[in-house]
Amino acid sequence: MKRVLLAAALMCAPASFAVAQDGDSADPSAAPAPAAPSFRIPAGVTVHVEIVDPLSSRTSQRGDTFALRLVEPILVNNEVAVPAGAVGGGEVIDAQRSGIGGRQGQLILAGRFLEINGQQVRLRGMQILGNGEDRSATSTGVSMIPYVGVVGVFIQGGEIEFQHGVRATARLATEVIVPQAPAALAEAEPNVEGETP
Repeated sequence: MKRVLLAAALMCAPASFAVAQDGDSADPSAAPAPAAPSFRIPAGVTVHVEIVDPLSSRTSQRGDTFALRLVEPILVNNEVAVPAGAVGGGEVIDAQRSGIGGRQGQLILAGRFLEINGQQVRLRGMQILGNGEDRSATSTGVSMIPYVGVVGVFIQGGEIEFQHGVRATARLATEVIVPQAPAALAEAEPNVEGETP
């Protein structure tokens, strides 16, 4: 009987040893990677965009979409978080042709989104710029009067014509987290003496 028990113990020993080896082989250094450095862009930040597509109160219709482009980089602590050139989009809220009796054309626009880090970030409060000044009246309604003197906007026969490149401002509706680019990280890290940059 003792011989049977001893043989059973010897047969089980290698398996037990193998289990112990597997447990000891776990890499203790396999810890979660630290979060990558990133920029936090709060909601409400003003962005400067331009209208890419020509628009007209004569040809545009409610629900039409148009392209936007970021013309000035978004900065966080004086560092570029989003470079100029990011694309976005807007929508025609209302458009009416000029009519009989001198009725003015009307064109009401809204910025809808700016694409940042692969996501469409909502915009609000888009305002057309003229001579470096905000034309706040354009955020709620448009008539001929607010566009007088605005570069790239023409009023012809009571119609409002937007040319490519008309500038506007808008605000981000939500907070955005943007990973810090490797180039920005390299600039932020001090050079160690003796290392080549």
